[in-house]
Amino acid sequence: MRRLVHLGVWLLVMAVCLGACGLGTNQGPRGEPKRTDDYTLNTERRDLTQRLLKNPDSFQERLPDDYSLTATVSVHHESDLDRIIYEISVNEAKVPMVNVIQSFTLDPSLMNSINATELLNSNTGNTHETTLGPGKEPLGLSLLRDYILKPKAEIHSNIIHTYQDMYIKISYGPNDQRTEDYIHVKAEPSPETIEYMKSWKTDQ
Repeated sequence: MRRLVHLGVWLLVMAVCLGACGLGTNQGPRGEPKRTDDYTLNTERRDLTQRLLKNPDSFQERLPDDYSLTATVSVHHESDLDRIIYEISVNEAKVPMVNVIQSFTLDPSLMNSINATELLNSNTGNTHETTLGPGKEPLGLSLLRDYILKPKAEIHSNIIHTYQDMYIKISYGPNDQRTEDYIHVKAEPSPETIEYMKSWKTDQ
């Protein structure tokens, strides 16, 4: 009888463990479901690159009504190099935003000033969904990337005209009814960034 009791307890413990393990693989830390959409770094790269090349006017200048979108740019000085950092944030969602995907790229001319193989950034590497909604956690979602700037002697002076331009794609909603917003914004520069860009301003 005692063996049967021990066997029953062991089976119960195993069932709980298996359930917890299954929960861990299918849900994120806040219980978020795994992503099942088709968005990848390659699809976002292709979409934004082609759109910017063939139809740049499709990026709207007007900010969305259903959420707050902010964009910033800052320059950080290090001992042997300078970094320029871009960040976008989606906040204050006024509607349910299921599985938010954020992607952005910069003006293509910045390849003359930035030491990088590409300018795209995206959160498509996330394995679980992030859903925003009025008054719900999380209250916002950010995406940032830092790029190493070339030495000042190698940077094209046109940077002063294009460094603030960000081309952003925000998509959300169920897989069969996605909203895709394409937005062109001027990133808000930090005081350090404004100071950094003064050398090219004086040349204009």
